[in-house]
Amino acid sequence: MPRSRRTPTTATALAASLAVVAGAALAGGAAPAAAAPAEGAVAAPAKFHDDFNGDGYPDLVVAAPSGTVDGAARAGYVAVLYGSAGGLDTARRTVVSQSTAGVPGTSEAGDAFGATLASADFDRDGYADLAVGVTGEDLGGVADTGRTIVLYGSAGGLSGSGAQDLRPASLTEGNAYATGLAAGDWFHDGSTALAILSEDHLELYGGWGRARTPARAQAGHPFTDFPQDFTPTGLVGGDFEGDGADDLVVTGRKWYLEYLQGHSLYLKGGGPEGYTRTEFAGGPVGVAGDIDKDGADDLAIGDPSVLEHGEYELSGGAVQVWYGAAGGPGSGQPEVWQQGSGGVPGAYEVEDRFGSDVSLGDVNGDGFLDLAVGAEGEAIGTSAGAGAVWLLRGSAGGLTTTGVQHFNQDTPGIPGTAEAGDLFGSDVRLHDPNRDGRSGLIAGAPGENAGQGFAWVLQARSSGLIADGSWNFSGASVGANGANARFPETIAE
Repeated sequence: MPRSRRTPTTATALAASLAVVAGAALAGGAAPAAAAPAEGAVAAPAKFHDDFNGDGYPDLVVAAPSGTVDGAARAGYVAVLYGSAGGLDTARRTVVSQSTAGVPGTSEAGDAFGATLASADFDRDGYADLAVGVTGEDLGGVADTGRTIVLYGSAGGLSGSGAQDLRPASLTEGNAYATGLAAGDWFHDGSTALAILSEDHLELYGGWGRARTPARAQAGHPFTDFPQDFTPTGLVGGDFEGDGADDLVVTGRKWYLEYLQGHSLYLKGGGPEGYTRTEFAGGPVGVAGDIDKDGADDLAIGDPSVLEHGEYELSGGAVQVWYGAAGGPGSGQPEVWQQGSGGVPGAYEVEDRFGSDVSLGDVNGDGFLDLAVGAEGEAIGTSAGAGAVWLLRGSAGGLTTTGVQHFNQDTPGIPGTAEAGDLFGSDVRLHDPNRDGRSGLIAGAPGENAGQGFAWVLQARSSGLIADGSWNFSGASVGANGANARFPETIAE
């Protein structure tokens, strides 16, 4: 079987390659910048990147880009469940779509509002904000150009008030602008910026300020000129070399002869000196965090359809973990996790799709990040594609299967029954909405109930995740249209 090779690229000076454009021009006049918050508003940035109402509790964002809105199929909507001392409650929520007052555009068939998500306090007013990818949006008569809409937080939570419209520099059919979104200090100036990925290039927005007037940096290589046969799927940000500079990883796939395999690009953050780019055998989904607490972020990459990685031949999917080090992801060799080896329960089988999604969080409160891994195609009994989720534990030595856990809908205590096509574990998120220091599990099953879709909530204890007391909710549970919504296809990390 063919093997991927890591190919270094030449450094490019960021200062020479970026042309900054005034933020007011970015939206093409479609949505004016919101007014700056009133004097006396909270000046410090939000404590949590996902606390939209500023109450000190992390909130959960789930989306149904396939959801029907005002009769428009696959128009899409986003739901925010607000955290509290009592945890999550579907009664405390906000649902936003392009039919919400103040949100640019209208709900149209195939828009896919909520296809991608990224949150941060962009305007530093003390409330987290949400960037929403609308990858199927038609603009100027050009199909599937895509757009990004920024929703701002407030004491009342997330709303359409003052929402901003960020459009691609040029309209290209099938561009799928906002294929990936990531918030981070991409300009290395101490402020939070937004990276927006499309099919063939990457754009950065920064300089929000209190006036909410972001500017676009239209960059050349290495933000353009993606490798031939490479299909980008998302973005992951982190300080992968522990040098204090935020870096970016473009996740994706690439054709090798007749095989479509995981492939990723590593953009090393260099601040004014520019970014450099290398390629490595990655995958389509990923998450970053300092698993071993050595001061450098680690990268967990899920490749649910991987056929080959180095000496491994995998047919049921795998997760690679690239521990933070000089050189970043792609230098050295990753740790590879798969079913049936290294203490991971199960056996890797065709169509298991182990690594469908990955998420990091401290489940048992020991100070180390644990890794949740979804396998949406896992067969439970004779039910193909029922899906399952694994939890690998973090430690000073990295991930371990000591105390590994495994859940599906037939696990005692979990509501429902494992059925063919449920896709339990298609999306996973480890989340601590009550700030008790332990992250519970949110697991999506978009195929549940013939495509209605549900999300399951499992609580966390010092022993790990527990199935007892778990519950689920759907789009209808939060007051949205649940029919054929495939809820939740997207869960914000």
